[in-house]
Amino acid sequence: MKQNFLNLLPPQLKNIVADSYDLILKRALVRAYKNLTEEEKAKIAQTFAEGSDEEKEKFFKNYLQNLPQLLLEEAERFREEMKSKK
Repeated sequence: MKQNFLNLLPPQLKNIVADSYDLILKRALVRAYKNLTEEEKAKIAQTFAEGSDEEKEKFFKNYLQNLPQLLLEEAERFREEMKSKK
């Protein structure tokens, strides 16, 4: 049985975990975006402004194939930053 583990956390901790995830995702997306050509950047803007969910998913599959790897790298970077602040 699958559960959303965030629902098991106290509200304050939910917010911290959600904010941490958002930061990691943002960093990964910025890195991925920087690697796009100008044409691809224009295409992503148009796709996300006007495209369907299917078109958005297709864009991710075609142009942001390395996003899972970037997410892992940014999660590790975030973890190391948090360790060094102790």
